[in-house]
Amino acid sequence: MQTDDGQITEPYSISAGLDYPGVGPMHAHLFRSKRAEFISIPDQEAMDWGLTLSQTEGIIPAIETAHAFAILDERSFDPDEIVLFNCSGRGDKDLDTYIDYFKL
Repeated sequence: MQTDDGQITEPYSISAGLDYPGVGPMHAHLFRSKRAEFISIPDQEAMDWGLTLSQTEGIIPAIETAHAFAILDERSFDPDEIVLFNCSGRGDKDLDTYIDYFKL
């Protein structure tokens, strides 16, 4: 996320918590040790998952959390794999974004 001359490019995500261009040392360590994989999810997929979770589970996930759930459309998991989701944050702070996005 930088230009050829090393300047930081403007990141973009509909979620304010995901548009930071830096990487913390813990994330770098987890990536290098192959204990974590970092995947980009388009905003539309995340927003669709946020709406789906609201309609089917009765929760309004934070948009950051909706990005995590959107990976379910991208990956298949073995029955013996453990997939852990941390539903952090509160979606009520994102209601205006959801309303504007879906024109509700």
